[in-house]
Amino acid sequence: MKITTLCKSLALAGCLLASTSMAWSYEINAGKVLDGAGKAIQLRGVNWFGFETNNHVVHGLWARNWTEMITQMQAQGFNAVRLPFCPATLHGSAPPSSIDYGRNADLQGLSAIQVMDKVVTELSNRGMYVLLDHHTPDCQTISELWYTQSYSEQQWISDLTFVAQRYAGVPGVIGIDIKNEPHGAATWGTGNNATDWNRAAERAAAAILPLAPHWLIAVEGIGENPSCSGSNAHFWGGNLEPLACTPLNIPANRLLLAPHTYGPDVYVQPYFNASNFPSNMPAIWDQHFGQFVQAGYAVMLGEFGGKFGRGDARDVQWQNALVDYMVGKGMRSGFYWSWNPNSGDTGGILDDDWTTVRTDKVQLLQRLWGDGSTPTTPTTPTTPTTPTTPTPPTPTGGFSVQEMMDSVWNAGYCQRVRVTNQGTAAGNWAITIPVSGTINNLWNATWTQAGSNLNASGVEWNKTLAPGAAAEFGFCAAR
Repeated sequence: MKITTLCKSLALAGCLLASTSMAWSYEINAGKVLDGAGKAIQLRGVNWFGFETNNHVVHGLWARNWTEMITQMQAQGFNAVRLPFCPATLHGSAPPSSIDYGRNADLQGLSAIQVMDKVVTELSNRGMYVLLDHHTPDCQTISELWYTQSYSEQQWISDLTFVAQRYAGVPGVIGIDIKNEPHGAATWGTGNNATDWNRAAERAAAAILPLAPHWLIAVEGIGENPSCSGSNAHFWGGNLEPLACTPLNIPANRLLLAPHTYGPDVYVQPYFNASNFPSNMPAIWDQHFGQFVQAGYAVMLGEFGGKFGRGDARDVQWQNALVDYMVGKGMRSGFYWSWNPNSGDTGGILDDDWTTVRTDKVQLLQRLWGDGSTPTTPTTPTTPTTPTTPTPPTPTGGFSVQEMMDSVWNAGYCQRVRVTNQGTAAGNWAITIPVSGTINNLWNATWTQAGSNLNASGVEWNKTLAPGAAAEFGFCAAR
């Protein structure tokens, strides 16, 4: 099929093209992801989130240039990005928020979907792979089912086909994760079309594949299930056990199983407290999803990660054990959560300054990737060290504070704080503001929390503000 013909038929929806013929394709064969030449490809992936939030853009653009971050990803050896999105990003007319246009001038005036177009196309043009991910229906909360009271199955299918129409012609896009983390009311194989995730996944695949026939359909597991499911607690999207009793009616060469699994930094499951932890974990992973590797399926973790030593002390053991397990299973591809440091329960590949790389996490992933993980992309040039200057006096008039809420959900929220020097001389800023809940992650500032007060001051690169200049930091908190 010629892409030019396909795009003419889909002109109303929009279509991004990179060639006049569909010379690229992806498929599953013998449990591996193959490219159009029949060569197995390794997805050394990371999640870069933000399009699924009320910012409607990948996060970090308040602190960095977006293309520089992609260069930095490549420098660490990443060749794939899982890109979460939400419906309002696809259809909203309002511009995205939380972008410093001084750093990202090429995004000025663009809608959210236009920015998403640029990010997807840039990743592809650099030879990177993209797995799109329908993450949240309301741009805030991960829903239990693929639909909610205010977001129907028909809207879900329509959004999936919209994305398929728009990005089917972009060579680097390998496919779509059709629903992030089904859980709660979601079932598998019970015969109830209103809750059976397996049947919904089949309906979605049937709608997407005619429009993007060379894509992979990534299907996650569920949470707990009343049948064909063990008693070891599952993470959301992590339970594929019912597949053994009720297979998916999705073409085998299109189906990518993409479960999620996490360690004690995210939630302390009973088996993390076992006396033989972490040696008990391989059997549990086998039960939850690993058994399907031997059954011939392509199994690739769509999310895994943690604070890796900056939270629960057992998380380092857990992540090392998981990498050992994945290597032993031949599961050397996957998408680490996350590139962003502002993931409250995992942290990121980047540290809180949105610039420094957590080399310990990268080294862990290089062990997973094995041979061939050494990056070929030139590393980002090191910024020259700024000479030390005397500490400026505190400015006359002090600093003003503007607080901006980024996202809110039942258990917490994330917000940004802009500090502006209102005085007549340069000075180092330090502020105290009231906050609710317990801060679990803060970036671009040094800080302490005392009860309901947050004390914050600048880090080396943003602490000194000239008159009229501003610095911005952000945090997430649990209620």
